[in-house]
Amino acid sequence: MTGCLGGCSSRDAVVLAVAASLRHAMPELLEAFVLREGGKQIVATYGGSGTLRAQVEAGAPIDGVVLAGGPPVDALIQGEYADADSRRVVATNTLVLIGPPGGTPLTFATLERLPAGEKLAIGDPHSVPVGSYTREAFRKLGKWEPLQDRLVFGGHVAAVLAYVRRGEVAAAVVYRTDVLSLEDVVVLDEARGAWAPRAEVVAAATSEGAAGARVRAFLDFLVSAPGREILARHGFGSPA
Repeated sequence: MTGCLGGCSSRDAVVLAVAASLRHAMPELLEAFVLREGGKQIVATYGGSGTLRAQVEAGAPIDGVVLAGGPPVDALIQGEYADADSRRVVATNTLVLIGPPGGTPLTFATLERLPAGEKLAIGDPHSVPVGSYTREAFRKLGKWEPLQDRLVFGGHVAAVLAYVRRGEVAAAVVYRTDVLSLEDVVVLDEARGAWAPRAEVVAAATSEGAAGARVRAFLDFLVSAPGREILARHGFGSPA
């Protein structure tokens, strides 16, 4: 099975455009599906959800999408690039505030304590679901406007995480699933409560015929008990 972050394609296989936040879970999911169902190989291409949406709209050979939020999938459906009947929420996720070991002990409620001159990395709210979720949370907490000159934007969640791992920012907001096995970052706080957005993983088929049927079968697998078990091992919550 092949995967890549940033773009790849193979017409010898069914191609899924997958949000970068699923880059750790998706290889296991695809392997389990093919072992269980047989049939044609499925290839995943990874990137920011907004970028992947734009690739579909530009005519890229993509048979289905599994993105980190509903709006980019809904935009594809509204533009008749994806099938509305195939749309489904396949998992949920949680925002976390992270920093380097030994850094300033911030929380979402105390972001104003970010040291002078230091930056906070988030996803680009105009194109990356983790960024739009973060903006939603910050607005509810009254932090969005005060933090404007402290923000650094990443084009997908893996890029946001890299800012912290390289020591370029004091903190960042990513998904809980991105940091489960990392030792070079610490989770400072989790988004919990009425202000915390519901982060969803949403999928749909973009092709008809055999490729579309293959994608729909895989989406059914994602919400089945075996699929949910794999997603849970990688930190994703149930869509229910």
